[in-house]
Amino acid sequence: MENQNTKIDPLTAKFNPNLPTVLFLVRDEGGCGFYRCSQPAMALRRLQLFNTIVDLQTTTPEHILQADIVVFQNIGSTISLEAFNFAKQNNKAVVLEVDDLLHSVSPHNFAGYPAWNAGTLYVHRFHQQLEAADGMIVSTPQLAREYFPYNPNIFVLPNYLHEDKWSNLCQTKKKDGIFRIGWAGGNAHKDDLHMISKVIEKIIRENKDKVKFETMGMLKKELDGAFKLEEFGAVCPKCNYQGDSVTWPGESLDDYPLVLASHGWDLALAPVINTAFNNAKSDIKLKEYSAIGYPVIASAVTPYIEAKENGCDVILAKTFDEWYNSIMEIINNPERARKMVENNKKWVSQYWIDDNIHKYADVLKLIINNKKTQK
Repeated sequence: MENQNTKIDPLTAKFNPNLPTVLFLVRDEGGCGFYRCSQPAMALRRLQLFNTIVDLQTTTPEHILQADIVVFQNIGSTISLEAFNFAKQNNKAVVLEVDDLLHSVSPHNFAGYPAWNAGTLYVHRFHQQLEAADGMIVSTPQLAREYFPYNPNIFVLPNYLHEDKWSNLCQTKKKDGIFRIGWAGGNAHKDDLHMISKVIEKIIRENKDKVKFETMGMLKKELDGAFKLEEFGAVCPKCNYQGDSVTWPGESLDDYPLVLASHGWDLALAPVINTAFNNAKSDIKLKEYSAIGYPVIASAVTPYIEAKENGCDVILAKTFDEWYNSIMEIINNPERARKMVENNKKWVSQYWIDDNIHKYADVLKLIINNKKTQK
């Protein structure tokens, strides 16, 4: 369990001896690791609810022994199982932090499927950890429903945003009369984008020089197969600048909110293929778009349906016609878009991390106390 990726060194940090300590074993430095572990850890520490240690992928016996509770996001690997068993042997409360339906990863998910498929031991080791854990934290009610048969001690803590990062962002609206439709996502979501590609092609053709489609997060070569960029001019023949389709690269997590807002989109899209895996995903994309002030059209899948039921003013679409008609409605009805933005600014303000981190602290304390009573 030797670790060279410790983010907070407990040997030099000034821990409060009157607070319990939580160790987060984080899977990655991307959005999942940040939203589910690193950001909660910073908030718990900032508001003096817990001492926190954040280790990336691997940890040490010393860190486990110092903790009252260990949150495992990096799961399924032999290294993770070794650390998990060591924590259990030393009577530490152990929790699994899971943001995906791991036994239903799509073969088209090139980042996740090589590990999370039936031909590897990752799923088997994960189930060992799942059944032996003192509790499980998930991001959605659907994940809780899926995992309940394996471990009934499940707590739903949704994804939150940091108010200082996401509130009062200034959009850079261009004054050229062009309506900009945007989509943000990584290469694991290529199939989602491909699902609506024909809708976008039709709208651009029918509104030549009046509508642009912009993507953020994938390079042009990564978009190949999802969206036929060659059918649209990459460069405007009039200004020799941006054509019908514009591709922006991804950004660091620290800069992501500002850069996403800087594109000044008139409409943001959140297409998701209707699969078991995607129905268990969170509504974080709606929260990000809403915080910036983008009206949103999204797929009618479980996380977005539940977000709408809980107050998010989002238009849901399933079929080609529904996507086409919904996009054209926003293009032709700026007042509808303005009202959606206004409503969603209020909706997303319920999900600032500092206003909700006490819920995370309460879950951790409950699991610690339950562990103590079992001794």
